[in-house]
Amino acid sequence: MSHTEADLPAVIHEAEFVILADGTQVRYEESGGARDVFVNDEWSARSTLFPGSDYCLETGGCTYLLTATDDGLKVEKQ
Repeated sequence: MSHTEADLPAVIHEAEFVILADGTQVRYEESGGARDVFVNDEWSARSTLFPGSDYCLETGGCTYLLTATDDGLKVEKQ
Protein backbone atom coordinates (compact mmCIF):
# COMPACT_ATOMS: atom_id res chain seq x y z
CA MET A 1 0.00 0.00 0.00
CA SER A 2 1.29 3.44 -0.77
CA HIS A 3 0.45 6.80 0.75
CA THR A 4 0.96 10.32 -0.56
CA GLU A 5 1.69 13.61 1.14
CA ALA A 6 -2.07 14.30 1.14
CA ASP A 7 -2.45 11.39 3.61
CA LEU A 8 -0.03 12.86 6.17
CA PRO A 9 0.26 12.38 9.03
CA ALA A 10 0.26 8.64 8.38
CA VAL A 11 1.64 5.55 10.08
CA ILE A 12 3.11 3.17 7.54
CA HIS A 13 3.90 -0.49 8.06
CA GLU A 14 6.67 -2.62 6.64
CA ALA A 15 6.28 -3.02 2.84
CA GLU A 16 4.28 0.24 2.66
CA PHE A 17 5.71 3.58 1.59
CA VAL A 18 4.95 7.29 1.38
CA ILE A 19 5.56 9.35 -1.75
CA LEU A 20 6.20 12.96 -0.78
CA ALA A 21 5.28 16.02 -2.86
CA ASP A 22 8.65 16.13 -4.66
CA GLY A 23 8.49 12.41 -5.52
CA THR A 24 10.74 11.24 -2.67
CA GLN A 25 9.77 7.79 -1.46
CA VAL A 26 10.09 6.82 2.23
CA ARG A 27 9.85 3.24 3.50
CA TYR A 28 11.27 1.10 6.30
CA GLU A 29 12.29 -2.45 7.06
CA GLU A 30 11.93 -4.09 10.47
CA SER A 31 15.26 -4.94 12.07
CA GLY A 32 15.13 -6.53 15.52
CA GLY A 33 12.45 -4.15 16.82
CA ALA A 34 14.00 -1.12 15.12
CA ARG A 35 12.91 0.55 11.89
CA ASP A 36 15.60 0.94 9.23
CA VAL A 37 14.47 3.97 7.22
CA PHE A 38 15.19 4.07 3.48
CA VAL A 39 14.74 7.00 1.11
CA ASN A 40 14.14 6.31 -2.59
CA ASP A 41 16.31 3.39 -3.79
CA GLU A 42 19.02 3.59 -1.11
CA TRP A 43 20.79 0.32 -0.28
CA SER A 44 21.75 1.35 3.23
CA ALA A 45 19.43 2.77 5.85
CA ARG A 46 19.29 6.54 6.21
CA SER A 47 18.51 6.06 9.91
CA THR A 48 17.72 3.27 12.36
CA LEU A 49 14.94 4.21 14.77
CA PHE A 50 13.67 2.42 17.86
CA PRO A 51 10.10 3.11 19.04
CA GLY A 52 9.91 6.63 20.42
CA SER A 53 12.88 7.97 18.46
CA ASP A 54 12.63 10.23 15.43
CA TYR A 55 14.50 11.56 12.42
CA CYS A 56 14.03 14.79 10.45
CA LEU A 57 14.13 14.37 6.68
CA GLU A 58 14.61 17.48 4.57
CA THR A 59 13.63 17.17 0.93
CA GLY A 60 11.99 19.36 -1.69
CA GLY A 61 12.25 22.42 0.57
CA CYS A 62 10.14 20.76 3.30
CA THR A 63 10.93 19.02 6.57
CA TYR A 64 9.28 15.74 7.55
CA LEU A 65 9.38 14.13 10.98
CA LEU A 66 9.72 10.34 10.91
CA THR A 67 8.92 8.72 14.26
CA ALA A 68 9.17 5.03 15.07
CA THR A 69 6.08 3.74 16.87
CA ASP A 70 5.11 0.32 18.18
CA ASP A 71 2.87 -0.03 15.11
CA GLY A 72 5.19 1.26 12.37
CA LEU A 73 6.68 4.53 11.18
CA LYS A 74 4.77 7.78 11.54
CA VAL A 75 5.47 10.32 8.79
CA GLU A 76 4.34 13.92 9.24
CA LYS A 77 5.12 17.24 7.62
CA GLN A 78 6.60 19.90 9.89
